[in-house]
Amino acid sequence: MDHDCGCGQAASAAHDSAPLEFDADGELVVGPVIRPELLTRPCPIGTLDGSWLLEVERRTVFGPEVRGAMRIEVGASSLRVSGDMYSRRVFPPVFTELELERLQPLPIPVPGGPDTADAAGGDPAAAEDDPPILSEFLPLGLRWYPAFPASEYSWYFRSNGSTYVDGTLTVQIVRHLWNRTTQEFVSTDTGTLTLRCRKPLVVTTASTILGPSQRMTGTLSIGGTVTNVTARKTSPMYRGCRIEVDAMVNRVFPASATIGSGAAATVRSVYATAGWDVTVVTDEINVPNDADLTNAELATLMSGHRQAVAGEAWRLWLFVGSSQGGLFGIMFDDDTVPREGAAGFADVQLGNDSFIAAAARGRPLDEVPAAFLRTLVHEAGHAFNLWHPKHDVHNPGIGIEIMNQTGDVMGFATAANPYPGNAAFVFSDHDRTSLIHSPDPQVRPGWKNFGWGHGDLSAGLPAPVDVAGLGGDTGDEGLVLSIAMSAQAFVGEYVTAEVVLTNVGDQPRTVTTLINLSEGDLVFLHTPPDHSLQHLVDVAIGCGPRPTTVLQPGESIRNHVQVFFTNQGVTFTEPGRHTVAAQLEVDPMTTVRSVPVTIDVRGPASDAEVDISAKTLTPGVGRAIALGDFATDASARAVLTDLAEQHSDTDTGAAGALVLANALARSFSDVRARDVRAAAPDEAAHFLELAVAGRSAERVAALAVTVASPTEKNAPVVADTIAALKSRAKGGARSAAGKDVAAAERIAADFVEPTGR
Repeated sequence: MDHDCGCGQAASAAHDSAPLEFDADGELVVGPVIRPELLTRPCPIGTLDGSWLLEVERRTVFGPEVRGAMRIEVGASSLRVSGDMYSRRVFPPVFTELELERLQPLPIPVPGGPDTADAAGGDPAAAEDDPPILSEFLPLGLRWYPAFPASEYSWYFRSNGSTYVDGTLTVQIVRHLWNRTTQEFVSTDTGTLTLRCRKPLVVTTASTILGPSQRMTGTLSIGGTVTNVTARKTSPMYRGCRIEVDAMVNRVFPASATIGSGAAATVRSVYATAGWDVTVVTDEINVPNDADLTNAELATLMSGHRQAVAGEAWRLWLFVGSSQGGLFGIMFDDDTVPREGAAGFADVQLGNDSFIAAAARGRPLDEVPAAFLRTLVHEAGHAFNLWHPKHDVHNPGIGIEIMNQTGDVMGFATAANPYPGNAAFVFSDHDRTSLIHSPDPQVRPGWKNFGWGHGDLSAGLPAPVDVAGLGGDTGDEGLVLSIAMSAQAFVGEYVTAEVVLTNVGDQPRTVTTLINLSEGDLVFLHTPPDHSLQHLVDVAIGCGPRPTTVLQPGESIRNHVQVFFTNQGVTFTEPGRHTVAAQLEVDPMTTVRSVPVTIDVRGPASDAEVDISAKTLTPGVGRAIALGDFATDASARAVLTDLAEQHSDTDTGAAGALVLANALARSFSDVRARDVRAAAPDEAAHFLELAVAGRSAERVAALAVTVASPTEKNAPVVADTIAALKSRAKGGARSAAGKDVAAAERIAADFVEPTGR
């Protein structure tokens, strides 16, 4: 008497010719399937290269649906695999194709019959053979990149060794589990992913029908279970993104540029060198003119002009604007929806230095397509969370590739090989690996904050570090960097720091003057009570040439910066002992670091402190303080007004008053809403008076330069504060009041352009 083995008649009939495999629970995980046989051979390893949709078979129909993006990078002598998995519960249950195949017989398709792929609505997966047969090409129009809601993110994996033998890819993986509440990776485990890839020995009409798909099947062994998986190739590239370009009227987006090698380059072609499929969509090219854009106006432009796009496909906004001081470009960052877009400034002019190409000297940036194209690609790289190499904790070399700061690339230019022809329009190996393999929360615009994974040792999952080790200061005995901060603060209190670079050597030194957290040379290293490590920079990251000054022996340059609200959001939210150190890239070859300072943070104690904390921690207020403008946020304006009116006797209240004085002293344009907030000089003067009252001129100036966005050298609050202080001063230059005002003037001058003293 024949007995069914319990695994199906097909398995019973074929158990002598094919293995059966059972997991730890005794469940069948691999079983033979009777299908028309085809002569096949292993896929060439290059066939694996690209983007795949990886789907995990549910153990029960009520189990969560787990699927995600897998990237397989096949190099000349390397193979790397990474992936991001998303899970959700579906009710009522929806059967996947794998589950349907197990529940019903698979008909043998007849060419031209009703069961062919064409009759099934064009889905070739409806008639696949097992083991899968993988064709080598994917039509351009069918390429896509799996993307799912961030709320469904579950885990990330990366290969930790792999083999490819006779069409079987075996990958040892390290899995990093994601906590959806904390939005951080919380634990790791290991497992094995096995995928089988076959291709037809002879391509025939029948093999096209029976095995047309770019599909692999196999198992995932992890967490004590073995589960069936299916991988479907979606593209020969690894990731994709839609970049929308908007331009201000009479400014030109460099659709193509001739680079130093003589080749033509585009945004798309540069990102293609990193395996990215970037689609550039030029939308509005007549955004009304505004000759000098503030960061608040840029943020409003982005929210008002960016197209609404349905679905989860990655997207980025790139704006061709007028100018903001001497910056070439800037990337926006925000604590709630970070890294959404970037801007390049068409009107800024290149210098007349000998290392600038003769045809480019003194020209606006949009009249030098190679320089402008590089700027826009670089700023987009920041939006994909790429860091300047000199501040990346993984110690990549400084050179001429895309993510090197413009000032560093110019530093390598010569009269014989001038800028921008000396620039390399490719990503460094480190940045390329990050673009391909870093986790979705790190790379996808609008997810984790800038620096997560590159600037933080304690956040994200940075790439493996090579023999050079982690980056750090190279030091210079002739230069000393120091910072001064208050030793104590309460949660929600406005915190500033003074940064000083001193030449203690016996020779003049040429050093950067970018002593701020916005323009790439200065970064703060923050260690909160949990002993993690954060890199602090401003909420907007500007890039451009590096201005320098010569420090004579004994001279110093200095500046004041706000540390209350940075790329990490409100910096000091956790009571306890914090340490902060400054790190400054003096030139392309020299980095110096300060001695750490300690700041003890406590909870608010008095009723006034509780009220101040509640106000400054209100959503939108910290961002307004960092930008020096409330923009169109009426709620933030109201809270700042209350803060200034009720607590002007504190530095935090004075900072709120100065933000209002800065914002109301100038007009604000919202071109999408066709609205202009006119300057309100009387209101601005009122709030400035609140800030000045009861404080030394030096302290008021220090607060004024910290609420002004560091990239906005012409912020009205700085000049208006000095004018108000001078009008109030009594006595001559040698009087105490005169010396106090002179100190305030030096602080204002250092904000605009630090010089040695």
